[in-house]
Amino acid sequence: MDGILLIDKPSGPSSFDVVRAVKRTANQRKVGHAGTLDPMASGLLAICLGQGTKLSPYLMEMKKRYRAQITLGSQTDTDDALGTPTAQSEVPRLTRSSVEEALLKFVGDIDQVAPAFSALKSGGEPLYKKARRGEVVQPKKRTVTIEAIQLLRLEGESIELDVRCGKGTYIRSLARDVGQALGTLGHLSALRRTEASGFAVERALSMAELQGIAPPPHLADHLISLADALVAMPKLTLSASQEQGIKQGQPIPLAEVARAAAIEPQQRVALIGPEYRLCAIAECTLQQIRPIRVFP
Repeated sequence: MDGILLIDKPSGPSSFDVVRAVKRTANQRKVGHAGTLDPMASGLLAICLGQGTKLSPYLMEMKKRYRAQITLGSQTDTDDALGTPTAQSEVPRLTRSSVEEALLKFVGDIDQVAPAFSALKSGGEPLYKKARRGEVVQPKKRTVTIEAIQLLRLEGESIELDVRCGKGTYIRSLARDVGQALGTLGHLSALRRTEASGFAVERALSMAELQGIAPPPHLADHLISLADALVAMPKLTLSASQEQGIKQGQPIPLAEVARAAAIEPQQRVALIGPEYRLCAIAECTLQQIRPIRVFP
């Protein structure tokens, strides 16, 4: 089977636990995911099967949306509720307007330091492995993009946020930094991913639903096709002869493809062959369409 399966991961299992469950149900070895969720987090996990695993880098580039609960007044070594408490602080009196004003500092392109317990690598090894050994870990600042933050709830020492962000944003780091901006400490106490890879969690199967599906034939009914998976990427339709040329790695003159003139130079596009098959992902120049990833 080739395609994308949307799973609503519960809090507790790791993303790889979900991948293993899909492998068992699908009886298929080539299975991956498009963006890890921490074990504590729940929500949308895009599982890639077969040729769908080649789409993972493109799906991970897309924006994400989260509901995040932040507990103020305490800090942990992992920046979430699963970590060991490292410090306590009084929480000042907060109002909705004061919290919303502080949140404005985090909208746009911001510098962010990832948690010490993260999958980022240093010297070829994930930082969390170094941190677990007791090594001093100092992740470097990175620029990430947060499109919008909405305050959903302010109750005592807890706030709940709706966050729309780009690739590489750590919500655990955001929780820590928001706490500091509010004059106290903070850590992430709950997280749910509601949108990712261009899809909403409402379309996803629960783990119970996945386990209740009979092997492969019925699971295929829930797959999103390769052509439909790239929802944010412009699509261009090829003729049979054009598809054959692309599969051989040959570029196509831009003028020979309908509606290609509307594509911006250097923009990536999905090339769709006859019978609505994803033929390739390509890049457009001023004169031609050049394949960069071909699908058999």
